[in-house]
Amino acid sequence: MNKKLIALLFLLIYCGLQAQDVESTKWPKQQQKYFESANSFYEEKLYTFAYERYDSLLKLHPNDLYLKYVTGISAIYISDKHKIAEKYLTEVKEKNKKAADLDFYFALLYHKTYQFEKSLALIETLLKTKKLNAAQEKELNKVARYCRNAIPLIEKPIVANIKNISSPPNTKGAEYSPVVTADEETIFFTYRGTKSLGGLRDLYGKQNPLGIYFEDVFLSQKKDGKWQEPRGLITANTVANDAVIAISNDGQKLFLFRSNETDGGDIYESKLTGSEFSEPEKLKGDINSTSWEGSVSLSSNQNKIIFASERPGGFGGKDLYVATKADDGSWGKVKNLGKNINTEFDDDAPFLHPDGRTLVFSSEGHNSMGGYDIFLSDLDEIDSTWKKPTNIGHPINTTDDDIFYVLSADGKRGYFASAREGGSGDKDIYVVEPAVASKKSVLTVVKGKLTENLKPYEGRVEVFLENGKMFGGFYANSSTGNYLISVPSGYNYKFNYYHPIFGDRPYEIRISAVDGYAEKIININFGDADTIPKLKMVDVVPGDSVKKFVDPSMYDNTSIANTQTNKTTEMTTATTTTKSNENNSNGNTIISNLSVNSVAEERIALLNNFGNKTLPNLNFYVQVGAYRKPQNFPNSKLAQLGGSKQAETIMGDVQLIVVNKLFGTWNEAETYCKKIKSVGYSDAFITANYNGKRYYLTDLIKEKILEQADLK
Repeated sequence: MNKKLIALLFLLIYCGLQAQDVESTKWPKQQQKYFESANSFYEEKLYTFAYERYDSLLKLHPNDLYLKYVTGISAIYISDKHKIAEKYLTEVKEKNKKAADLDFYFALLYHKTYQFEKSLALIETLLKTKKLNAAQEKELNKVARYCRNAIPLIEKPIVANIKNISSPPNTKGAEYSPVVTADEETIFFTYRGTKSLGGLRDLYGKQNPLGIYFEDVFLSQKKDGKWQEPRGLITANTVANDAVIAISNDGQKLFLFRSNETDGGDIYESKLTGSEFSEPEKLKGDINSTSWEGSVSLSSNQNKIIFASERPGGFGGKDLYVATKADDGSWGKVKNLGKNINTEFDDDAPFLHPDGRTLVFSSEGHNSMGGYDIFLSDLDEIDSTWKKPTNIGHPINTTDDDIFYVLSADGKRGYFASAREGGSGDKDIYVVEPAVASKKSVLTVVKGKLTENLKPYEGRVEVFLENGKMFGGFYANSSTGNYLISVPSGYNYKFNYYHPIFGDRPYEIRISAVDGYAEKIININFGDADTIPKLKMVDVVPGDSVKKFVDPSMYDNTSIANTQTNKTTEMTTATTTTKSNENNSNGNTIISNLSVNSVAEERIALLNNFGNKTLPNLNFYVQVGAYRKPQNFPNSKLAQLGGSKQAETIMGDVQLIVVNKLFGTWNEAETYCKKIKSVGYSDAFITANYNGKRYYLTDLIKEKILEQADLK
């Protein structure tokens, strides 16, 4: 006898159904194969896929009692199919009261459908019968706990506006585990459907027309406030399962989950280079193990990661851990987050808000009302431990799994996926506002654009706390020059914008007066207009999310004409119409890591190589100004150092001003430039003239002119 038929007969006997209750042996072969496929998914507890197949067969065989039985059971585990579960299981019970475990499944269903008292009463009766196996007893005790937790949560629902984010990006397929860039203009998500790269495949990854679609990473971008048609991320997707699980706050690093037969599932990282993400690579260090690691969140300074793992030694099931980045970029010092966060059940899907003080995660423990619920924990700033988490409440949390919840940078909106009535198909992405009741973001976002000669520049930014301790180091995006840095509000910072030739541009960003969310935009140009006064000190105050600071050197020609003093210009976003604003994006996908000493080491190396070299017709100048009205240049402090003179004209009518001295080597000019800066001309920099043509030092190096020179 066919092995699959034998297995089916055993299943029928176990279920208390008779052979005449299913007629699959008389079905066409294609339907029999589809039935076998459904049974395979059912046995693996992949109920969504089993339900799709059983339901299709039930439409062809509407009187088949076994199909109603397994379709009804599968529907219990699908959040928008509970009414169907109740309908089919009720029909089965009316026709065959001996069908196995019907009361067990009704107890589960009553919980899912918010009939908590009814579920508790049935569970109590079933537990007294002593006819359950150990797994069923454990499951019912867990469901009873869910019911008792749910009753007070349902009685005091939170006020929340939950909205489907629209189609697109939602489709008839499944969209879930969304991650959103800081400006909320791009959303990455995991997709499973007809557009999946590998097509239909069986559970072993082989192409099979009766199989399922595997996961791919997709993204959608906003245009004029509307989400556009989603597309697959080519470098991230394979024919196997590829799921997105997190994005760094600056948008430059994307984290993915992949699994194979040997590792149980690991975390991968893809980096943004220009406008393209790199091929994903496994995280280096101690985060990945032979156990499952499947979700992650990166701190805003990119020095710590919180991740979920099933490794031995935890409190039970999946636990949350924290790892610290070493100097070589690998991850180590792995530490369990402790009993305040982790439980004997599964704890997963961490999201560390950029303010560093708010941890969102999902758990089957604590006071979950069913499956995974979303919880929030605040950082205890006295001992740097996470406080006892709180359930964020119903209706965000439901009796089904609620997982992978991420917050907007300002903390006002939350994004999550759910299968709800009225959706586009399978799971859809939803947005909820307010994201967390009575919770505000304590975060300031500093963003803008770095340019060299008004062209995008991959400049470096180092951020220090007021006490001199380094907060983090970052790069601007090489294609756009955009950068974005998030820092906790309530403190003061020093931002250093570095250039290996033109030096640093230090900014004091004073945010101590802000106890909520704020934004500042600072644009920096290294080059032609570099000597126009720069913003040196920025006071960020509550409400500054509607204002921006603009470096005057980013202005167009008309704006340059109005720059006559050393004052910084402050402009509102609503009224600014300069080129810098037209070209400036909101700053996502922009920043990366850097070492603390890299800039100083690079400058020293260049000076050591080229500082004392000379070449006929090569001279160095120290430039101190660029003015359309040179008579406005404050010259008095330069008198004792040789004075100044007007040099060439750029941009049609902008007059360059240099000190009245020539230097034969870069080192000589460097020494003199330091003297100029010491008397108040902090924006002075070095330029050169070779064979009658003006050069920046970068051009001398790039064009290898200095390599032709001789040592003095």
